[in-house]
Amino acid sequence: MTRSSQLLEQWNRGVADLVANLDQDSFGPTLLRSVTRLIHFDFLMVFAYRGTGRPLALGDTLPAPQRQVVINAYCAAPYVLDPFFQKVAAGVQAGCYRLRDIAPDRFRQSEYFRTHYSLTGIREEVGFYFPLADATGVLSLARWDAGPALGRSDMDLLQALAPAISGLCSRHWASITAPASLTRPRHRDAAQVTAAYTEFGARQLSERERQIVSLILQGHSTGSVAHLLDISAGTVKVHRKNIYRKLGLSTQAELFAAFLSFVG
Repeated sequence: MTRSSQLLEQWNRGVADLVANLDQDSFGPTLLRSVTRLIHFDFLMVFAYRGTGRPLALGDTLPAPQRQVVINAYCAAPYVLDPFFQKVAAGVQAGCYRLRDIAPDRFRQSEYFRTHYSLTGIREEVGFYFPLADATGVLSLARWDAGPALGRSDMDLLQALAPAISGLCSRHWASITAPASLTRPRHRDAAQVTAAYTEFGARQLSERERQIVSLILQGHSTGSVAHLLDISAGTVKVHRKNIYRKLGLSTQAELFAAFLSFVG
């Protein structure tokens, strides 16, 4: 039997298990086990996003200690700077993406990475987008720091699996994420988070300066900001200097702290 035939047989067995576990609490662990037969991942987590409001955590396979940092802290505010969330905000509803392929060029030097993402212990993360009623779901499969990086052949295989994974996820979480589920009392502050994301510094900063703040916080370099906004790097530097002066700040760390305080 060829390698490709073995992979297909293993995946078909996994799909059969997943269909049998639809609408059951065991679906998430079964999905992780089915994918790990082909490519190793340490855990999964699933979020539903509607607009730019706080995400609804649909499930995960994390131990309780890690859940506090990886899930709970993320949903409190940092999610608005997550590259996976940024694609949802841009209208993406389908596809499979590796975090390091969609992250800004200075993501690992950003305050979001330093103060949140690096604390999760995640080395590699892949997100599968799937449509839900009035929302977009994202299934994240992740590896801890000790694990190897994903190769091109791994991503090719995951891309091939994506339609089945996304379809099964849409089916499994369809009832859980009906519109009423995303507007439960515990999420009624979502509008406040949305306003904070778009209006941080509105009294002091111009619209252009707020755009630059958003890109800086996401982890874009001066050159990347200049490219995205079609302005010169020198203009970005002038804007950055003015932003810090108007907000009474000196560093990106202070800017990030002020943003999270505003969101919170």
